[in-house]
Amino acid sequence: MHALSQQTDFYLENKRYSFINYDSNCIHTPNYYSGLDTIYKLIDTIIIKGTGKLQVLHIGGSHIQADIYTHVIRKRLQNLSFDMNGGRGLIFPYRIAKTNGPSNFLVKYDGNWNFCKNTQTQKDCNLGITGYSVNTFDSIAQIIIDMNRDSSIYYTYNSVRIFHEPSSYKLAVQVNDRFFAGYYNDTLGYTRIELDNDYDEFHLIIKKDSIDDSFSLLGISFDSDNPGVVYNSVGVNGAMLKSYLRCNLYKKHLKAISPHLIIFSIGTNDAYTRSFDKANFRKEYRQLLDSTLEVLPGAQIIITVPNDSYLFKRYVNHNTAKMRDIIYELSIEYGCSVWDFYTVMGGLNSVQAWYSLNLMKYDKVHFNRQGYLLKGDLFFSAFLKGWESQFANDFHKISNQTK
Repeated sequence: MHALSQQTDFYLENKRYSFINYDSNCIHTPNYYSGLDTIYKLIDTIIIKGTGKLQVLHIGGSHIQADIYTHVIRKRLQNLSFDMNGGRGLIFPYRIAKTNGPSNFLVKYDGNWNFCKNTQTQKDCNLGITGYSVNTFDSIAQIIIDMNRDSSIYYTYNSVRIFHEPSSYKLAVQVNDRFFAGYYNDTLGYTRIELDNDYDEFHLIIKKDSIDDSFSLLGISFDSDNPGVVYNSVGVNGAMLKSYLRCNLYKKHLKAISPHLIIFSIGTNDAYTRSFDKANFRKEYRQLLDSTLEVLPGAQIIITVPNDSYLFKRYVNHNTAKMRDIIYELSIEYGCSVWDFYTVMGGLNSVQAWYSLNLMKYDKVHFNRQGYLLKGDLFFSAFLKGWESQFANDFHKISNQTK
């Protein structure tokens, strides 16, 4: 394996902690693999020419569902240069499922809803890439989403894709006194609604035509014509690898989003056990990677190694180190990149140092807001090191050609 760069830690100069391995904070790639060069070159095109769009999809468990550190990465990428905001992308209205969600957008809704998620083994429902579904039988239900609870970046959209199962319900987006309808794409599993302008609030009207039919919502993508970066992040509290393998519409929705870069942050819950099965973890990760690359063979993938944690709040967890070794093996096998956050944060039992400095919650599995913000900056710094390295390599090649 080689690291894409070992340069400056961007955004971190004033936030040094002795237990963090800053020299290890980089995106690792197999020696035969060009890494994320295609991603970095797409960013170059967006910045230099003002054209193109980079779609990123970040999938995981509770660390991702809260969308704290992923929102840091989103904002950093969309502020790399002027007007890099390519839109908000895919979200799930977690509040309807009576669970926590991102604080950067607000969800209001009417109607009685049931929910289903990929961690529930006894639920009989279809699930897509978000891992969640909410369902209603109400004659008139509605969802309102305020896109801009975070004032540091402003999102608008001029089209929306509503991922749902086929039904007789009629969907419309209401803007003031106007209503916009769309069409259902059965191949990709969404209704697309085009609007006549850019809007920053979403009001979905769901009208029932059949007395027995129900409406199942699987996600909403807010799309914009603006060039730039779209950072889609979806997570499910408690999700393991097998949880996403239960999502029977995963491949259909993955094709609909068509990300250039996919980041998998799964494994914290797989490691939360006294009897970690290495062979099964390897097998299930292979299944997830195979399903992903079957749909998008040209996509670039980063696998993140989970953070160090405690078992049951009191026992040092040795499973993450075993998981780390397997992830590196898969990286070589599949040509994926790795962000080894386990090593970056300090390795075995480093969670205690994070906790002692108020960066971690009492469960010693989850970070608090300050810890997640630091984690987001660490990932972005590692990502920028790779971009810097790619730029330096391209400049070196051009220099040699002109000699």
